[in-house]
Amino acid sequence: MKAKIFAIANQKGGVGKTTTTVNVAHGLARRGKKVLIVDFDPQGQCATVLGMNPEPGVFNLLIAPTGNPHQWVRETGRENLHVLPGDRTTATAQIVLNAESRDISAVATVMAPFAQEYDYIFFDTAPSAGGLQERAIWASRFVIIPTATEFLSSDGLGQIIGLLEDLKSKKGWSGGLMGVLPTFYDTQTKQSKVAMRSLQEAFAEYCLPPIRRSTILRECPSGGVTVWEKDPDCVVAGDYQKLVDLVAKR
Repeated sequence: MKAKIFAIANQKGGVGKTTTTVNVAHGLARRGKKVLIVDFDPQGQCATVLGMNPEPGVFNLLIAPTGNPHQWVRETGRENLHVLPGDRTTATAQIVLNAESRDISAVATVMAPFAQEYDYIFFDTAPSAGGLQERAIWASRFVIIPTATEFLSSDGLGQIIGLLEDLKSKKGWSGGLMGVLPTFYDTQTKQSKVAMRSLQEAFAEYCLPPIRRSTILRECPSGGVTVWEKDPDCVVAGDYQKLVDLVAKR
């Protein structure tokens, strides 16, 4: 078994990275695939939205490795779905990685044992550059960039695309962009429609089917559940189902 590794990334926060990570990961797990979520965001929200507590798992794996690295992995209470949680100490890990000038392959190296045991691994990355995001992307085969369908999201999108290009040209990254994922899409607002058309024109086949704005998605984190557990028949579950289908085809 060799895991397909996906990074969910953007240089802007609040665009649905964690929501996308958790729902796509759980969607694949529901299909019988063994899936691991790794939370590289210091906010540690992957554990939170799954009804768990953030932990310094990522810090321990990167900076203070002792014994079996699998000791930092937690069961989520959902069949086939595990999480390697992070918390505020993840920011410290990034500082240490940079201070020690760790190689761009640092994350790929520590993730190697897991890549042999899972079908899919998803990295939820922080909404900023700084070293850890770059190393996580370099360890990934594919990148999905969630971006809100609003004007202010364009800067973050441009920055992350630039980062991917730099990693390819300067660091020999062998991965690539799976697609740009429009989020918070609202068919009732002109701004959202204009932003959607702009993404389709700019990215063509790399523009993924949108995730619509939904009250259900806002309610899921407080209940510690995914959209599949909240309401698997709702419209936005259908949106995420399309994304799960596309990821599975990779």
